[in-house]
Amino acid sequence: MSGVLDGWSLISLTGVAAIVTVFLAGTVQGSTGFGFNMLAAPVLAVLDPAFVPGPMLVMASAVCVGGALAERQNVNRSDLGFALAGRLIAAAAAALVVGLLSPQAFSGLFGLAVLLAVALSLAGWKIVTRPSTLFGAGLVSGFMGTLTSIGAPPMAIVYQNAEPARMRATLNAYFLFGGLISIAALLLAGRFGWRDLALGGAMMPFALAGFLASGWGRRLMDRGRVKPVVIAVSLASAVVLLFRAFT
Repeated sequence: MSGVLDGWSLISLTGVAAIVTVFLAGTVQGSTGFGFNMLAAPVLAVLDPAFVPGPMLVMASAVCVGGALAERQNVNRSDLGFALAGRLIAAAAAALVVGLLSPQAFSGLFGLAVLLAVALSLAGWKIVTRPSTLFGAGLVSGFMGTLTSIGAPPMAIVYQNAEPARMRATLNAYFLFGGLISIAALLLAGRFGWRDLALGGAMMPFALAGFLASGWGRRLMDRGRVKPVVIAVSLASAVVLLFRAFT
């Protein structure tokens, strides 16, 4: 593994870029309940491919602990159960098929799927947040998140018409447990180890600092900016995935 653990310093240009990226991603996650990996994964993958997917899952899970605890009274346990059931099944399936296609092929497939979902939403298709849609979103999110580190769009789209506090708290809890499920699946597949944990841990303080600075973002979301943010972040995720597929 190259990167932090093999010599480059956190005070180097590369290190500063990684710190700033992780800090901003923590701010986005704390504001919305999703988006950490969407923002951080593509940048850190360019700086050092060793960040994806294991260390990214470690950092994102740590930030989600803070989000879930800060608004634990707003976590919808029923929502969480159905979504995690889907995630558990999908993570196991993803671990089995991880070597069947190239990372670029997976990224292209998921990027097109997210674009389709965004187009349908903009066309007026309204998804109701209920057990069946949460389970389905958990399935797709778990598959995407385990294989590409970007699993937020399916869950965010299901929550685009929900109350901001419910969305934010439940998504943070979902991505916390979902991240642990994905890490376990990668571990069983031999694709996660101590070096991944150490690399994620080295950057974790900066991600948590970003979360602590996210109060303004939560206030913005609470003013009714949920759906535009969900669409914008999902569209950006699709672009990132498609960029990965063709580069």
